Amino acid sequence: MLTVKAPASYSGPFAKSLEILVLQPTPFCNIDCDYCYLTNRNSTQRMSFDTVKASVRLVLDGGLVSERLCIVWHAGEPLVLPVSYYERMFAAIEEEVHGRVDISHSFQSNGTLIDDSWCQFIQKNHVRIGLSIDGPAFLHDLHRKTRHGKPTHAQVMVGAKRLRQYGIPFHVIAVVSADGLDYAEAIFRFFEELGVREVGFNVEELEGDHGSSSISRELATDRIEKFWKQLYELYESSEGKLQIREFERATRAILGSTGKAPWQDIAAKNDQVLPFSILSVDCQGRISTFSPELMGSKDAQYGDFTFGQVGQHDLAAIRTSEPFVQVANEVMRGVKGCARTCEYFSVCGGGAPSNKYFENASLSSTATMYCRASIQLPMHVVLSRLESKLNLVANHGSAGKR
Repeated sequence: MLTVKAPASYSGPFAKSLEILVLQPTPFCNIDCDYCYLTNRNSTQRMSFDTVKASVRLVLDGGLVSERLCIVWHAGEPLVLPVSYYERMFAAIEEEVHGRVDISHSFQSNGTLIDDSWCQFIQKNHVRIGLSIDGPAFLHDLHRKTRHGKPTHAQVMVGAKRLRQYGIPFHVIAVVSADGLDYAEAIFRFFEELGVREVGFNVEELEGDHGSSSISRELATDRIEKFWKQLYELYESSEGKLQIREFERATRAILGSTGKAPWQDIAAKNDQVLPFSILSVDCQGRISTFSPELMGSKDAQYGDFTFGQVGQHDLAAIRTSEPFVQVANEVMRGVKGCARTCEYFSVCGGGAPSNKYFENASLSSTATMYCRASIQLPMHVVLSRLESKLNLVANHGSAGKR
């Protein structure tokens, strides 16, 4: 139930435009990864035709979209639904948009269901696709299993091969658990041989249903730092052949930093902390913003992190609703805290609200295990390497003047 409390106010900035509309076609997933955060992945419910159209209408009528609407089909395994489902939904979206903006679609998939019909659909509709692969089979199959406990790596490789045969590029998201920390080179070589251009490494997190992590606060960070150091050496040697999200992000932050930007401008680059930079709609039509991983969680203070219903509430009502205002102000307090206390604030712009909530039980908190493992350590590795190079150049120049 959406309640409006008067006067209700949120004191922080809003996103100038929508970066991503996340649609959950179904919560169901055909496999059962042991680190999955989704709370209702056994449900076979589907997002309806009317909900899809109402979701698009919400962001268009709310003035969130200027030139391009980027839709990500996620939060479950999207490919468990047939191609015919998306043919109908894509057509409905085009009809709703009616040429007002360009549309791009993305799938994040476990890759086990990709066949010729999917490749043809992806190719025809210029869909961007990402696969979830944890590296070579001996690591991937430790955690990414079927619902009957069988390994999934071989199936994923069949899907990846099909994508390559159709000339369809794909990026990868890989979860790094404690099992993988000593295998940086094996992981890198695997993705290099697979022909992947972009990889993002998610160090195993505490989120949603995944209440414990093999990368705990007590785990010595030297193993994690060693992993990033070895990975960076390989990344450098590849000369850009394999792009790694964490190093690309750190390098951009270093090169683009002026040291004078106000915290609001830095936070504006973090789409998880600005309201309506990311808008998530679950298969029942409930609306959320900030970190998509928050949706579906239940909390005595924050409710279920949903702030309205498509087809019933517009953005103006959501902006002044009590649940939204409470969460938004808590998120922004956390961002301001990060700006005051963290030397890495320019890299992440205030962290991820989902990690703050699931690790610290508070959206207004600051440092998390995720910050240290996935933001600070990669940044430290890149910065140390760049400083070594500068010192080498400086020493070489001084020697030449003697």
